[in-house]
Amino acid sequence: MKILKVFILLSLPACLYAQKVELKVLDNFATLRAEQTQSELKPGWTVFDIKLKDKVTRYLSRGHSSQLTDNGMPEFHITPAEDEVLADYVIIRLLNKKYYRKIPKSVIWENDYTRVEPANFSIKSDGEDGFFCHPSDTLPKGDYILLNIKQKPIGDLKDLKVYSFQVP
Repeated sequence: MKILKVFILLSLPACLYAQKVELKVLDNFATLRAEQTQSELKPGWTVFDIKLKDKVTRYLSRGHSSQLTDNGMPEFHITPAEDEVLADYVIIRLLNKKYYRKIPKSVIWENDYTRVEPANFSIKSDGEDGFFCHPSDTLPKGDYILLNIKQKPIGDLKDLKVYSFQVP
């Protein structure tokens, strides 16, 4: 019975995020590994027992993503989970620091993002549940993340699961 409970608990998180996200590199698709953001809470001031200006910073470890694209128009193969919609996926450009990559604003929908939809992407069905997508415009050089903007946050600081890649 314990083995069954452990198996069920281990298999649950896989259902909460995209089943599969791949990036085309050298005419082959490489699976992008999901990374969890790390958050830091910087406490604000306390004036007359009123707390002001708490600031949350979200970042990913390492100075650059380990997954490089071939050019500025990366092609993705996204297979959404049963309760996900392709239009909920967005691409956000990260700010590079020496030892980490930072999401510009802590609240995800306040960032400048490109939604994966026909206005911004060329989208084709793979004949099953997945989609082949590549941006209509060339992405500038830098580090990016692909994420489902409507996913449930993780923990008290509301960390997210993201797929990172780098445009050389």
